[in-house]
Amino acid sequence: MNISILTSISVFGGLLPHISPDHRKISFDHYAYAQSYTQQDILNYSRAGFEIELLRQQTYHEIKTTINQRPPNISCNQPITLQSLAPNVRGIADNYCNNTMRIIRDNNLSVERFNQLKQYYDQGGDFHQQVQKMLLIEVQK
Repeated sequence: MNISILTSISVFGGLLPHISPDHRKISFDHYAYAQSYTQQDILNYSRAGFEIELLRQQTYHEIKTTINQRPPNISCNQPITLQSLAPNVRGIADNYCNNTMRIIRDNNLSVERFNQLKQYYDQGGDFHQQVQKMLLIEVQK
């Protein structure tokens, strides 16, 4: 299996959307969220997360090549991280943010729902296990 596929299966970036070399795990109390999701949510999140991770890796590499150094942390929901970028890098980051939103919509999710599912995924429980199984099935197709 391709290493980027295995990487994508094992790690999704930070809360959507985010470009970072670090994959910080965000911890949430299990009892703080009503964990309701469907099989369709698992499928939608798995597909969207996989596509976003591939896009994140590609974008990270593109920015790194453009500026010839490690890219700064960029969060689409934090405009200050975009405004401080050089215009050519800002264009790459804007493209990433727009494509991430499109991927989420194309997989029948809202940004809010994707982020909620991301929180479930990060908790490492049943949802996480089901997403991992779904990703393995999807990769083998």
